[in-house]
This record gives sequence, C-alpha cells and structure tokens, in this order.
Amino acid sequence: MNKMTGGITNRAPRLLLISGVSGVGKSTLATQVASALKFDRIAGSDTVREVLRTATTPSESPALFRSTFSSGVTGDSATDWLDACSAVEAGLEAVISRARREGIDLIVEGAHIIPSNRILADWKNQGGVAIGLTLTIDNASIHQERIEEREVNTHRGASRYLASFERIRAIQTALITRAKGVNWKVIDTHLQGEFVEKLRQQFDEEWYKLR
Repeated sequence: MNKMTGGITNRAPRLLLISGVSGVGKSTLATQVASALKFDRIAGSDTVREVLRTATTPSESPALFRSTFSSGVTGDSATDWLDACSAVEAGLEAVISRARREGIDLIVEGAHIIPSNRILADWKNQGGVAIGLTLTIDNASIHQERIEEREVNTHRGASRYLASFERIRAIQTALITRAKGVNWKVIDTHLQGEFVEKLRQQFDEEWYKLR
C-alpha cells in the first residue's frame, strides 16, 4: 500500500498498541492518532471481548465475562487482570494477524493489552513498523475525576469503576512495571502533551530504520 504521512510515501504498514487501565485516555488518543496519522483501522479490546463472548458461556470462560478490574479466581488485582487479558488474547492476535496480511495500518487499544514485544516483533519481521505505549495517570485524584467525567452520561455511570478503584490502581502499577521491563514508552496523560506529534516522529524514525 502507498502511505503518505508527514511527506514520506510508500510507508510500511504501522501497528500501534495502546495499553492502560480504565480512564487514562486510550480511546481518545487512538482516535486522535488515527485521524492525524491516517491509520486505516482502530480495534478496541472491549469490542473483541464482546465478539468472543458470543462463542462461549460464563461457565466455560468466566474470565471472559468479567471486567479486567473485577475480582477473579485469585482475588489478586494483577493476577486477575492477567487472566482476563489471556481470555481475549487469541482474539486480539487474530485481528492483528489479519491487518498484517492485508498490509494496513492498525491501532489496538484496551485494558486487555499486556505490554510485550512478541507481537511487535512479529509485525516488524513482516516488514512493518510497530510501537507499544502504556498510558497512565499517576495522580489518583485526577484519575478518579477522569473516570467520573467519562462515565457521567453513560447508563451505568462511574460507580462500578469507583468501587474497584484501588484494584484499578494496583493494575496500573503492574502495567507500568511490565511496560518498563519491555521498553514500552509510559506516558502520563495528565502531565504530558503533544502525543500525536511525538508518535509521528517516532514512527518516522522507525520507518527510516527499515530503509
């Protein structure tokens, strides 16, 4: 495919993975990046989860039918989050594999994304450019406000998130540790700005490495 972003043509297909807990701005950033950098497609892990649910039952796959921050078998926030992520992993990889075969640009965002270089490496090995980001909000009060603002007009409201807020924060800590361990960029969306332009530059740098 021919791509044109920032004056460079004939780009390799791009993959952007955006991880983070509820309320940190994953969907917002994904939409902004897709528009500014002309990505072909956005996939959310929640949507993939809903599709997977149609093929099974809660008794067969309980982790698939609960939120990433809900208590699971172990009761440990980080472990239960990993279980919920594992239940969606095959579906996410199928979406990414299809985009790779089609040679299109893809953004995948969601709380089910575990920072890892395996998928990024697979994409790069096929001649593409891939970047992983983990979004955070370090300030707990600001994070809570973001959740409340986001859910104010939804049917269920923010109550279920706030009831599990300490678990969400614990998962964020685990996410940051994993992201740093695999050299994913960690971005505090409350403190840092100009994400889109920084990503444009990073994709340009990665693309030039392929030339």
